[in-house]
Amino acid sequence: MNPLASLVNGHARSLMAVTSRLQYGDGLFETVAIHDGRLLLWREHIRRLTAGIERLGLSPIDAALLTAEAESLAATQSLAILKIIVVRGAKGRGYRPVAAPTDRILTLWPWPDRPADDQAPVFWCRTVLARQPLLAGLKHLNRLEQVLAQREFVDPYWEGLMQDTQGWVIEGTMTNLFVVEGGILTTPILDQAGVAGVMRDQVMRRARESGMVVRLDNLTSTRVMEADEVFLSNSVIGVRPVLCLAERRWRRAPVTSRMAEILRACGDAPAL
Repeated sequence: MNPLASLVNGHARSLMAVTSRLQYGDGLFETVAIHDGRLLLWREHIRRLTAGIERLGLSPIDAALLTAEAESLAATQSLAILKIIVVRGAKGRGYRPVAAPTDRILTLWPWPDRPADDQAPVFWCRTVLARQPLLAGLKHLNRLEQVLAQREFVDPYWEGLMQDTQGWVIEGTMTNLFVVEGGILTTPILDQAGVAGVMRDQVMRRARESGMVVRLDNLTSTRVMEADEVFLSNSVIGVRPVLCLAERRWRRAPVTSRMAEILRACGDAPAL
């Protein structure tokens, strides 16, 4: 699949123009849903991107300029995905970074097909996530663990759950994880591994606003399998119930359905 359009530092250029730092994964990315020409959760994406740039020590970006470029690509799209990549500016070769303006890459992609929830089982991945607190929470470009994990499963599996090297369940390969236990919503602690998703934060915020108890905790695979409900989230799917995981089957997901309705009503997820 090829992008519908792309911009490199505001110009239509080949992505190879910034490949020297891309080869080290020296940057960050955001995946933004577009609905009726609107960039969903844009402020939240910019906030996370700015925080990640600071943590990695990249040169600051012009948020207003990035917003203008993103809006120009989104304006005519009824339903699409915008991927934003920021990469440390390149000078010379080698690992040691040299101060240079941060490069930005924007690519526009078509909306993906989505199989019905009851036809999309979830897989337990054998590939584990390394624990690295310096990078934990960041949506950085080093995604080789996720690539290896996704090699483990094929259709009809649409997603796989990953644990860290200590055995804690952290997230999906492209999603964040939530479980419902006795009406309490729990999501894994991400201080050692994993991506702190924009939609994950929004789910917790909206759940608390609606009166739910939300907790961050370390989750075992046993707790996940015994939960009343399990659902996954990201900026494209919003929230999606897990109805089949290994030998476990879930028939009803009322909390998940409620959260999906709240997110759509608040404009956080596409009203599909």
